[in-house]
Parts: sequence; C-alpha cells; structure tokens
Amino acid sequence: MSSSAFSDFQEGGSRREYDRLLPFYTRLAEETCFILRDEISRRKIKIHGDVFYRIKTFDSLAKKIERQQQKQTPDSTGEIEDIAGVRIICLYRSSLEPLGKLISECFKVLTTSTSRTRDETHFGYMADHYIVKLRQESKGKRYDEIKSLKCEIQVRTILMDAWDSVSHHLVYKREADIPKELRKDFNAVSGLLYAADTHFELFKNAIEKSRKELAEAIESNKFDCEQEINLDSLEAYLKWKMPDRERFVDMYSIFVSELREFGYRRIVDIDNVVRKSMTVAEALEVAEMGKKFYNDTGLLRLCLLLSDESYRKAIQRRFPKGNERLFQLVEEYGKRTRGSRNAPKP
Repeated sequence: MSSSAFSDFQEGGSRREYDRLLPFYTRLAEETCFILRDEISRRKIKIHGDVFYRIKTFDSLAKKIERQQQKQTPDSTGEIEDIAGVRIICLYRSSLEPLGKLISECFKVLTTSTSRTRDETHFGYMADHYIVKLRQESKGKRYDEIKSLKCEIQVRTILMDAWDSVSHHLVYKREADIPKELRKDFNAVSGLLYAADTHFELFKNAIEKSRKELAEAIESNKFDCEQEINLDSLEAYLKWKMPDRERFVDMYSIFVSELREFGYRRIVDIDNVVRKSMTVAEALEVAEMGKKFYNDTGLLRLCLLLSDESYRKAIQRRFPKGNERLFQLVEEYGKRTRGSRNAPKP
C-alpha cells in the first residue's frame, strides 16, 4: 500500500480504501505474531510479556502520509511500510541480535535499522527496526492475500521501550524538534538508559557466573558452607543437601527473609541444624504423614522447629490453628535434638 492509495482525504475514498485493506493488515500482523511467538518459544529466548501488534489508525496514517508528501524527494516512493507494526520487548540487549537472526530466518527482510547498523549519532535510544514480508514459501489461501504486504517488526529492550513511550509523549521525533537549551539533558537521558542497559547486562552475566560456580561446587561436593545466606546460595544448598526433595522455588525468597529474621546469616548456621536434626525430622515426617512428604523448604523448616526453640515458639504463635498435631510431634521428637543450640546471634 502506498500513499497514493490515500491521496484524496476530502472525498472519502481514502477512508473506504483503508476500511477495505484493514482486515488484510490485521491478518498479516496476527500471522507475524504467531510465527514469532512459536520461534521465540522454540529457541527459548526470554522476552518481556507477549509479542503484540498494532495497526495504524486512519487518522495516524493520514498524518504520516501528509508529512511524507511534504518532504518527499524525486527518488522516494512515499510508501508507508509500518501500517502493521509488531513489537517484541526483551529483557537484555544481548537478546537483540538473536531475535534479529530469528526474524531474518523466518521472514523476507527488506530493510533493517539496528543499534549494530545505524549511525552512532542516531537520535535517542532507538529500537531495532525490520521491514519484512512473509517468505515466498508461504503459499495457499491463508497467505496469498497478505504475503505482498509489508510489516514492521520492532525489537527493543524494556528501557528502549521506556524511552520511546516518554519521547512519544513529548512529541519529539528528531533532535531538531527539541528546544536548544533542552537538547543536552534530553540526550543525557538517552545515554543514561544505554548505560543502565549495559549494567543490567553485566549484572546478569555476573549472576550467571555465580550460579554456574555454585552448580559446579555441588557437582564436585565442594560446597562452601561459610558463604552468606541469599536466594542463590540457599537454593544451591538445598539442591546439595536434599537432592531427592521437590523444589519449592517460590518459597526461597520468603525463607531467606525468615532465616535472617531469626539470626541465621551463613549457610553453615542452617547446615549445623540440618546435620543435627535431619534424621529425627525424617522420622517425624513418616510418623505424621506415613511417607516422605515435605518439599525441600518444608523439611528445612521442620529441622529448625526441632532444633531451635525460639524459632519453634515464634512459628507456633504465627500459626496457632490447624497445626496442633504437628507441633505436638515437634515437641515430642524435639527432645532428641533440642537443647544444644538456639538461634545464632545476629
């Protein structure tokens, strides 16, 4: 579809043409989203939210055509290529390139503008843009009416999306639009967002390295119990100490806070409890449930109830109803383990 299809707005023909073609562009956008979702899932690329699309409204399209006609050069086509627009928002800048590769493999890419190809002085903190068509292999009734149409795919990080949302609200399309006295601050914001994306990437890499080292320590049975208790160290410890128990990952963060509340600061603090009371905890578990029942955090909590009297009393005050049988067994079985240790000093 070119601007000539909407050349005369006064007579209403352009509106009729828009209404006629709207279903085809909607189908194109939906098909593009379907392909992208399927491939992103298959390649296990993490994105933020869902792949989604928008179709330019008639008024928005009319304004864009008017702007293009005003600046059109003799060699320009005046074609509108983003009537159908699809957006992917990813978490990290390192995902931009794999997503770009995915797009090039799944579509016929006509033009590309990315952070890796555009001029470094390009205005603002911009997303990667791809103008695509469906590939020629897409044949049959489902595709024949839409495969000649163009679609824009934008790939951006969360911070790129934030930049676009704010700058769009401020109605600044290019640097010359900004009052001279504000340009320095406006460009500084763009730079800050770029720096923040960079540091998010560095932080992600550091976390991945730390978790890899924890996994290697478990594998080699050289887990360091002197390290502090945090989300990653607790998860790794439970994998190491209770490999046959179901993981309750959603509970780990809550449990870290709970452990710190009762003075447990290092993994060795809870390891002392586990080594002292694990056998008794498993015997209590069978007595109460008739089999192995608790997940990893449940078993750790049971060990704490048996060994740490101050912890037991606090938990009993918080959950007085419905657990009478459990606390009765804890009192009975706890006599075998309790007495040599209360909670560590904060």
